[in-house]
Amino acid sequence: MNFLKCEQKKLKVFMIGMFLLIGLATLAKMFAGKLFYINVTDSAPRGIYMVSLNQNLHYGDYVIVSLPVDVPKLHVEKGFLMLKQARGFSGDEYTVFNDALEIRGEAYKIFHQEGLPELAVGERKVPEGEMLLLNDMELSFDSRYFGPIPKALIVKKVDLFLPYEPFTCFIKAVMPNENS
Repeated sequence: MNFLKCEQKKLKVFMIGMFLLIGLATLAKMFAGKLFYINVTDSAPRGIYMVSLNQNLHYGDYVIVSLPVDVPKLHVEKGFLMLKQARGFSGDEYTVFNDALEIRGEAYKIFHQEGLPELAVGERKVPEGEMLLLNDMELSFDSRYFGPIPKALIVKKVDLFLPYEPFTCFIKAVMPNENS
């Protein structure tokens, strides 16, 4: 009998805790907006990203940004949210070559495909109030195709909160592919 009362008490504490957690999350969202973003694409590390407490941007920071143009080829419209990395700030010089965009000694490969925007070859500076957003992955759709992006289109700076990689490695180890 004592065992049942103890278990019921634990269940009550758990349920109250869950309601409080849900309530706090709801209040946080009402006052601070969206706090978490999920990335399942290959263009940046997969996982759950949390809005950074410090919104000052530095080289290498990840941001959530609104796509500045419609891209029917990719079935995305202007305003679509993307996860990109800050690589160039106002005044930074960069060069667009036929097959790559280069900034600060780093080259980002460009693939030419019909229906994707293309930048003209040449040397440029990132204009005032704009940024170059480039991910490390070669197949990332970013500033190498549409150029600098107005800072006004940046929604939030985010930090990787929970990467998926450890979980995918665990699942692969526990459930090996039958074709291996």
